Amino acid sequence: MSLSASRELHLREQLDHETIDLVEMRRQLAALRSKHSDNLLIATLLNRLFVKVAFLVEPTDRTHEQYLNSEFERTLTKVKEIAARANSD
Repeated sequence: MSLSASRELHLREQLDHETIDLVEMRRQLAALRSKHSDNLLIATLLNRLFVKVAFLVEPTDRTHEQYLNSEFERTLTKVKEIAARANSD
């Protein structure tokens, strides 16, 4: 398992059991953005979520935390879909 896959797994497990780690989320978003820097669609998608969490210290409440978790998961899914399409071209 790669380091990025390991971190992604750790964050997903953490989101199910603990308060969301926004620092780790930002690290993963930055790493993904760097990895896909040649794909403007992916970089833009990641930047949108990055802006949402860039200055947060912690979620405002449980609903906000669930929203951020959902946005993170949805973004990871979209990145994988876009990357798969780009690799198949």
